Amino acid sequence: MRNGDPDSLSVLIVEDNPGDRRLTEFAVRDACREADMRCMVEAVDSLAAGIACVGRSDVAVDAILLDLGLPDANGLDGLRAMHRVCPRVPVIVLTGLSDLRAATEALKNGASDYMEKSEVQPRNLFRAIRYAMERKKSETELVRLARTDPLTGLLNRRAFFEHLEAALVQARRSELACAVILFDIDHFKEINDVFGHKTGDDVLIEATRQLRVALRETDSIGRIGGDEFAVLATNLKSASSAMEIAEKIVKVVGAISELNDMRVEISISVGISVFPMDDSSADVLVSHADLAMYKSKASKKGSISFFDARMDETVKARHALKQSMPQDITDGRFYLLFQPIVDATSRRIIAAEGLARWRDPEDKIIAPGEFIPIAEESGSIGNLGNRLLEEACGQIRGWADMHKTLVPISLNISPIQCRDPGFGARLINTIEKSEISPHMINIEITESAIFKNLDVIQKNLDMIKAFGVGVHIDDFGTGYSSLSLLRDLPLNALKIDRSFVRDIGGEAGSEMIIQAIVELSKKLGFQTIAEGVETEAQVARLRDIGVNGLQGYYFSKPVPGAQLANWLAKSESYLVA
Repeated sequence: MRNGDPDSLSVLIVEDNPGDRRLTEFAVRDACREADMRCMVEAVDSLAAGIACVGRSDVAVDAILLDLGLPDANGLDGLRAMHRVCPRVPVIVLTGLSDLRAATEALKNGASDYMEKSEVQPRNLFRAIRYAMERKKSETELVRLARTDPLTGLLNRRAFFEHLEAALVQARRSELACAVILFDIDHFKEINDVFGHKTGDDVLIEATRQLRVALRETDSIGRIGGDEFAVLATNLKSASSAMEIAEKIVKVVGAISELNDMRVEISISVGISVFPMDDSSADVLVSHADLAMYKSKASKKGSISFFDARMDETVKARHALKQSMPQDITDGRFYLLFQPIVDATSRRIIAAEGLARWRDPEDKIIAPGEFIPIAEESGSIGNLGNRLLEEACGQIRGWADMHKTLVPISLNISPIQCRDPGFGARLINTIEKSEISPHMINIEITESAIFKNLDVIQKNLDMIKAFGVGVHIDDFGTGYSSLSLLRDLPLNALKIDRSFVRDIGGEAGSEMIIQAIVELSKKLGFQTIAEGVETEAQVARLRDIGVNGLQGYYFSKPVPGAQLANWLAKSESYLVA
């Protein structure tokens, strides 16, 4: 209804009496005509309709004329309900009662003014609406001033804590993390002493401007002390997300280098506390962030610290991995080891699983359980997956060129890769460029990957299977696959999770589950592979049940490609164990 034009007025009338509703509407329109203003009026006959009207995204009203005698609201209850829904819009109560007490109660409960219906004349009504709007504007401005830092326009300390309290309530419901990121400007007193307080104020104002540009719309920023700022970051998936926001703050504030034609050098110290890991109290979270900030001050400028020492170490280590991952993918620091898969009866090597490893610049080997979540979170998983596929294809190509015995290589595929519409085409392109048979590559996906974006995954798997690449379900039995999916998806094999293999011979339930998987696979035309095989007794029982392939430390740990090639070259019937 409203477009922000000062020469127009939009009014919502909530009145159940048709005659009174028409008279009030005529009075509003006549008043606007006399004042040479455009008029937009919407009239409804119930409180529910009025609340629905102000709740619509295309409706914004300047004032509400509300009857106290509505069919779905009892007296002042309607006023209270309307005030809750739109506290910033002035409400003028209309009533047929000439009752000073009712007027007083209405004003106490949020009304901006009170008019008897017999007094509703164009000029009186227009005056009441304009006065109500001016009062509401003044009230709103006073509230804003009471909650705002006068220099920077940011939330003041009191308002920031109110935002934090509300965010903690929401975080408990959503089970997402939120963080308090506290920082102040290093040696700010020296800036004031050397350049003057005017320049000091300009530093704070410029820091505020940079923060508003750099941070998310959902982040709340407050100035809670002289040169001390607080950022409330909500809806965080992990503590490392808070680290990224803090790094952005350090970067943008530290970029301030000139003010009032003078060179200045700005640095900040940052402390972070995270809910729910640190505490559930607003006061304590801010206190913890303050302690962490002073820990940063004892370090080099631009330092960031978490309150919890263990979290500080873990998040920083994880963040360092995330930062170095893209370059290390390019530099070839990710590589594959190969764990043989053997035939359950002959014990010949029939395939191998390629298992990713990461050698960091200090020659520390990082396991996939540590780096795969980082790759998925940072968006590097696609590049990493393609790099490992290139290595597997290159390994097979090298074996073929040396006339080595070949076996298919299986690669684990992230759910994120599977859900990418371009995944299938990229995989096929990589294999074609390597000039190897597509039958030499299998992909392994977990059950959990199947249930999101099923249409996209189905198309990718259909394309891959038609090209000749094998498709295996990894860790089968621990997810929630439905029989219809097993029937419809283009699969070649099910890999039985190690938890069932571990308990075979001990728990009857585990053995029965393995038997059921084997029988189901036979009927659907799939092979079965048991993971985590560690004893001869497990080998014998799995063979008797009818499992096709076995994989585990009983036969071999993951080994370099050269060692696997040597084993394959010795004898076609080579027994690993």
